[in-house]
Amino acid sequence: MVTKQLLILVFCLGLVGTPIYGEEPLLPVIKPEEASQHEGKLVTVHGVVDGQRDSKKGITYLNFGGRFPNQVFTCLLKAKNFPEGAPALEGKTVEVTGLIHMYEGKPSMDLRGSESIKILEEDPKTKP
Repeated sequence: MVTKQLLILVFCLGLVGTPIYGEEPLLPVIKPEEASQHEGKLVTVHGVVDGQRDSKKGITYLNFGGRFPNQVFTCLLKAKNFPEGAPALEGKTVEVTGLIHMYEGKPSMDLRGSESIKILEEDPKTKP
């Protein structure tokens, strides 16, 4: 009897923190300066977009932790993943979710679509 109760308890404890069907799994939320420590991992990065620029190749770069070339983390938004165009995010606090990889010695993330970006706060300098 005790063994059965123990098994039930272990099973129930194992379910704690497990996402329910339809819920997003819990991912670590990190700061831009911590991104290099999470190479190869799926994470959410929380920070302010310090710079945004578009390339001639159809890629929009979002730089965190400084403006290019002094940024500590960069997100790449490829035109094929954003058919409606990349949103204007410079100066906004956002959360971006994706896989961290290193590019030219700096952590980067390729965003797969608008669902990878959550705008948390508008630029306080533009508010009346």
